[in-house]
Amino acid sequence: MLKKITLLFLVLFALKSDAQNYNNILNYAISGYPTNGVKIKTNMPFAPGLHMPTININGYSYGAKGSINLTIVYYIYSNPADFNNPANYYFHEPYVSSSGGSTPVVNLSNEGGKVVIYINDKSYYQRFTVSAYSMGMSDSPTWFQGWTTADEPLTGTKTVEVPYKNSFKGDVYLSGNGIWNKEGNVGIGTNVPKERLSVNGNIRAREVKVESGNWPDYVFKKDYNVLSLNEIENHIQEKGHLPGIPSAKEVKEKGLDLGEMNAKLLEKIEELTLYLIKENKLNIENQRKLMEQEEKIQVLMKKIEKP
Repeated sequence: MLKKITLLFLVLFALKSDAQNYNNILNYAISGYPTNGVKIKTNMPFAPGLHMPTININGYSYGAKGSINLTIVYYIYSNPADFNNPANYYFHEPYVSSSGGSTPVVNLSNEGGKVVIYINDKSYYQRFTVSAYSMGMSDSPTWFQGWTTADEPLTGTKTVEVPYKNSFKGDVYLSGNGIWNKEGNVGIGTNVPKERLSVNGNIRAREVKVESGNWPDYVFKKDYNVLSLNEIENHIQEKGHLPGIPSAKEVKEKGLDLGEMNAKLLEKIEELTLYLIKENKLNIENQRKLMEQEEKIQVLMKKIEKP
């Protein structure tokens, strides 16, 4: 008798467990292009505190040239101050993750008090099946029956675009000798990135913006010490490069910091500008002295020429 009771308990437990998993709620297939997108009309109520579903969409998208493997989670909540007012209901922290090759835009919406999942995608030749798991406060198996799809615009309220969120533990290896490691560094052409982005190869870009917090306007301050040309000449003869500029050996061994180097080059340009300004002042002074001497010479010449 005890064995029969135990067996009955196990059967009931298994039935209860299976009731929380809803497989093949609907199957979708299209051989052309959807005009609007794929609207999945569920029977889950748009009401707070009733369920926390996990919805899986698995299949294949020929147009996107990849598998469909989406997992959608969300929770419906409300303003605690007026919890039962439908105007305050909203999708709380919805997320979608993907392990497939197709990542379409996914929306959640409320249509007629029921949750709508909208695949905002017009890819050619799609096939997928929808399953779900839910263990909320008041789940009902009928909520996971009678789901349908429609090719029509999204017209509901409280509509949100569900952000993608994938988390990985450990390293993610990329084809073509690349990696996104657990420290957050990305390597392209290398599997041992030491910086946030390490590229072993060529980079082509329309624009590169480098931020620098120490731009060398300090060169124009009165207390800035500008080396004399003799000091610079001595440094070049001794070191083989300009003061403050890394040597060829350092660049070969350690690479070049673009932001830092641009600042150093500007520093040298500003110092050169100061040299030119100084030289220009000396030239003006010399010209003034030459003109004064010329005037004196002319006066003397006139005195000599008088009989």
